[in-house]
Amino acid sequence: MPISYTIDRENHIVRTVWDGDVTAAQVRAHWLRYLDDAEVMALRRTLSDIRTAHLHFSGEELFEIIRDIVLPRLADIEWKTAILVAQPDQFGVSRQYQAFADHYSEDAIFHDVERALAWLLDDD
Repeated sequence: MPISYTIDRENHIVRTVWDGDVTAAQVRAHWLRYLDDAEVMALRRTLSDIRTAHLHFSGEELFEIIRDIVLPRLADIEWKTAILVAQPDQFGVSRQYQAFADHYSEDAIFHDVERALAWLLDDD
């Protein structure tokens, strides 16, 4: 699976890694599995590393996944996500996600792991 996640119990966050070719179907399958995980839902803070991913889905497909999968499962639950990118297209997709998720998630985009983690762990 090109999208995997682990629970970082020391920092009380979820770490996701997107690697290789990633399609809309794979994003959909990931979020179905991810949002059904009780530990993930308890933490609600994610460090998403998409730096080695090649994203093969449109903004429209991303919006549909959020509308159909994410929104019904989150309802009024708040989330915080730090997204690590390396390429301009990854930044663009991350900005789209930020716009689509703005009412349930506080998101920021980073190139540096330490800065992303510091922002994610800052509770102010």
